[in-house]
Amino acid sequence: MRALPLVLAIGCTADSGLVDDPAESMAVAAVTVCATGQWCGEASPVAALLHAVWAVSPDDVFAVGDGGLILRRNNDAWTVMDSGTTNKLRGVWGASSSDVWATGLGGTILHFDGTAWSPVVATTSEIDAVWGASSTDVWFIGQGTVLHWNGASFQLTNFTGSLLSVSGTGPSDVWITGENAAVRHFNGTSWALTSTGAGTNSYFAVLALASNDVWLADFASGKETMHWNGSRWTGLHTGSGIVFQSLSALASNDVWGAGGRNIGHFTGTAWSFDDHDRQRLGRRGCRPDPASQLLATGRRGAHLEARATRRRARGGSQRGRTGSRRVRRDGIIDT
Repeated sequence: MRALPLVLAIGCTADSGLVDDPAESMAVAAVTVCATGQWCGEASPVAALLHAVWAVSPDDVFAVGDGGLILRRNNDAWTVMDSGTTNKLRGVWGASSSDVWATGLGGTILHFDGTAWSPVVATTSEIDAVWGASSTDVWFIGQGTVLHWNGASFQLTNFTGSLLSVSGTGPSDVWITGENAAVRHFNGTSWALTSTGAGTNSYFAVLALASNDVWLADFASGKETMHWNGSRWTGLHTGSGIVFQSLSALASNDVWGAGGRNIGHFTGTAWSFDDHDRQRLGRRGCRPDPASQLLATGRRGAHLEARATRRRARGGSQRGRTGSRRVRRDGIIDT
């Protein structure tokens, strides 16, 4: 386990400007120092909608958004990267700082090799989220589409609904869900539908911490989150009908959710809510990463928040996982 020195959230501002040409912009914004246990504002180099975030380490973070925008937080500053596209980007995940994937509209799939981003052609369908168990076991999901990368080629599977979230703990334990998409589980061989008892077939996020520790976020009253303990699903009320659009965790008793203007924290018994600058958080609000950092993205990249913490993160998976750490993207709290 590693010490968790930072929690980052990206929120929105009233500025509605988008990046004119992210491929040519090299704007840089310095990162501010944040006291332990507090949310602190961080300036973004541009004003644009951000949809997903992923962290390699507390000092190496990627965020993606509208207009093909890709930001990287490195060397105490946020910098705009050359993505080579103007398509809206919705998801980001990586096995390492030199093996990162970004996805978005129009079948956009980009890969970063540590030096530059390059396009990968696999589909024309919107790809909303990406997660992998390793560099040769990566899942991409979107509008009824599931793509699996084995390190050499893609395999396509089609399902109904708009798939929004993917998470797992390894090659034989992968979960996907979305709007009108129900919940499906992959056991290493085949996919199976899962009945949760929430009374809905639409979910915003899934987070797998272990085979007997899985979370879902939905909008069912009184069951805004669902938890799987290996034998049954249980609904947990967030309070006041708060809906999470992203989930992340550092441990089974240290789970985070983000949505609307709320950041929720589950410590083992119930959800509570964190104080922070009340910027509107995006649909992919929260995730944990291989570096044990907690991050959240929101509606506009002109404002970022960071929260320093000394908590320790548990390795093994993410909202995914990255190698041996759990990562949640989209939305987003990323640890």
